[in-house]
Amino acid sequence: MLTPEQYLGVVAERVQRTGGRLNTVQIGPAVAVVGLFTESVMLSTMNYCVVAAATPEVNAAALYDFTGRATQHARANVMGTVGWTAASVVIAGLVSPRVYPDAAQVAMAKSSNQFGGETRMVAVDTTAGAMYAFVGGKFWGAAIQGSVNAKLTFCFPQPAEAYQQVQWQQQQQQPGWQGQPPQQPQGY
Repeated sequence: MLTPEQYLGVVAERVQRTGGRLNTVQIGPAVAVVGLFTESVMLSTMNYCVVAAATPEVNAAALYDFTGRATQHARANVMGTVGWTAASVVIAGLVSPRVYPDAAQVAMAKSSNQFGGETRMVAVDTTAGAMYAFVGGKFWGAAIQGSVNAKLTFCFPQPAEAYQQVQWQQQQQQPGWQGQPPQQPQGY
């Protein structure tokens, strides 16, 4: 079974693989993996902050609290001025062996619109093998929403996909093993 710590290792590896700056930061009571990215999408600068932490259980109140703290951290570390030509996207996720239904519902709800930014919540249940998040369209337009959704689903894969990656990495460490990495979606 995949542990929350192994899942965070997958998030960290994917942040680094796609050129993000990786740090660990205290976010409330949790030590979080933080990845910062800057991309250009449709003449706009997109500042992504991916924040993930392991916790014993996730309920809606914990997810709201963690997301609020992660957003404060991200806004303090954004590059450039957020507004008409730059946007800040925060993707905040809690990883746990137990995600309560209220947290799953909150994570899958359409996020509210903010001037120059967006915040997405993610809850990952390693026991149930589920990743809960809103992955859909909003008023920003297809290109920007496609970029946000791609970053979210790549950095927070389904637990089964993360488990395959952990197994592959463990096999790589065995002497004499030759193989190919698990196939990843194109465009990263």
